[in-house]
Amino acid sequence: MVDKPGAGQPGAASDSERSIGALVSDATDNLSRIVRLEIKLAKLEAKADAVKIGKSLGEFGAAAFFLHLVLILFSVTVGLFLAEVFGWAFWLSFLTVTGFYLLIAAVLILIAVINLKRRQGLARTAVTTSRLMGILRGEVRPPSSGSNAGATAVSDTSASTHS
Repeated sequence: MVDKPGAGQPGAASDSERSIGALVSDATDNLSRIVRLEIKLAKLEAKADAVKIGKSLGEFGAAAFFLHLVLILFSVTVGLFLAEVFGWAFWLSFLTVTGFYLLIAAVLILIAVINLKRRQGLARTAVTTSRLMGILRGEVRPPSSGSNAGATAVSDTSASTHS
């Protein structure tokens, strides 16, 4: 008999003498080993991707820092330009630059507020979760497995969210 599952040669004489239970046991052992190895491979790949993503985020952070410095220097340059070209006082030219940035910030805040008001939340998830709970409790029958069942579930979901 083979000590390790899958260690024998396929079609060897010992395989023909083995019981079906032993063969099924070897098959399940091999399958569980394959699953464990696949999970291990997935973890290693995910770790490698996480390291790459972390490095990329650090590089984006460094780039953002330098772009912030550029923005500050550009703002000072624009302030000095306004003072030089238009003959404004320095405080007025820098106040103009500051007001311009405040205007941009206000527009971005307005866009963000509009986008937040447009959100729908988890309406579909709430409907499907409540249906699932009803099915598990036996209060609701699951949709039929026909090809039109998915379309019915989607139309029911959209109809119930708009009522």
